[in-house]
Amino acid sequence: MEAAMHSLSMAQDILQAALKEAEKHEAKRIKTISVKVGSEDFVESDSLQFCLEATAEGTIAEGARIEVELADANEPHQIALELD
Repeated sequence: MEAAMHSLSMAQDILQAALKEAEKHEAKRIKTISVKVGSEDFVESDSLQFCLEATAEGTIAEGARIEVELADANEPHQIALELD
């Protein structure tokens, strides 16, 4: 349960960052959210993807393709977007 809550919290943070960036570019839609997270975050890619899809509902990111990649522990988080 704790891991699921961590994934949800991380997904909410990622989505807020994505929405903020999309707003800067006056995007009408977020087509893709690509995320690279370090293994030290103890998150499962499937869980994070599910949580991102769920938190995106009702936003311009709803229906976006979600790509989650787990990286080495020392790598910083990375978020890339494809906007429309």
